[in-house]
Amino acid sequence: MKDVVIETKALTKRYNDFTAVDALDLTVYKGEVFGMLGPNGSGKTTTILMLLGLTEPTAGKIEVLGMDPARQPLSVKSRVGYMPDQLGFYDELTARENLSYTAKLNGLKRKEAGERIDAALERMGLHDVADHKVATFSRGMRQRLGVADVLIKQPQVIIMDEPTQGLDPEGA
Repeated sequence: MKDVVIETKALTKRYNDFTAVDALDLTVYKGEVFGMLGPNGSGKTTTILMLLGLTEPTAGKIEVLGMDPARQPLSVKSRVGYMPDQLGFYDELTARENLSYTAKLNGLKRKEAGERIDAALERMGLHDVADHKVATFSRGMRQRLGVADVLIKQPQVIIMDEPTQGLDPEGA
C-alpha cells in the first residue's frame, strides 16, 4: 500500500459569504506528481495555504505527512518545501548567496549547504550564473532559482504555486 502524503476530506474555506474551497476530497501518495488547474479565484492558492498551515480551514480535515498543518505548523513546514508564486529573492545578492541564506535559515552546516547548493544550481541549469546578482535574472531564471531554493532543503513533499509561470520549455 502506498504512503499517503496529503489527504483532505470535505476541506472547506469560507471568507464571509464567499466559499473559496468547497468540500475538497484529495489524496496524494508518495512519489506522485499532482497538479491543480483552475481559473483565478478558484481556490488553488487557498488550498495550498491550508496545506501549509498558513490559514485554517473553515471545515473539513487535512493531513500532510500524517500531521494537521493548523495544529502542527512548524512540524509540517520543516518537512515540506514551498515555492510561492511571488518569489522573494534579494536582488542585490547572487544566486548562491540567496541559497546560502536559505540554507542558514534551515540550519544546514556550511559544508553540507555548499554541496546542496551546488547540486541544486547544477540540476536547475544555473551553475554558470551562480555568482551573478539575481537582479540580472529573467523571470524564468528566477523560477528555476525558486526550485533550487526548495531543493536544498530536501523536503519530503514539495508544494509549488504557479511553478511554470515564466519558464521556457527547457526550463520547465
